[in-house]
Amino acid sequence: MGKVWRPVPLHNLVIETLSSLGSCDDTELLRSLRREVEVTPDTLNKVLLKLEIRGLIRVTNTTKGRKKIEFIKRQ
Repeated sequence: MGKVWRPVPLHNLVIETLSSLGSCDDTELLRSLRREVEVTPDTLNKVLLKLEIRGLIRVTNTTKGRKKIEFIKRQ
């Protein structure tokens, strides 16, 4: 199956969702993203890694298999 082109890139949707939610865990973020687009946990993890490398979000492990995701506000 080929790539699906979205009208709004997934990383933009993640940033918009995190800016409205504040900090949340990965399951909550996945649940809210699935209301708008079809996304898998693997795809979400790749996007989160790219955003964390760019310094836009912070991802920390909370418990086994769960992550806390925070949007870093720019001054």
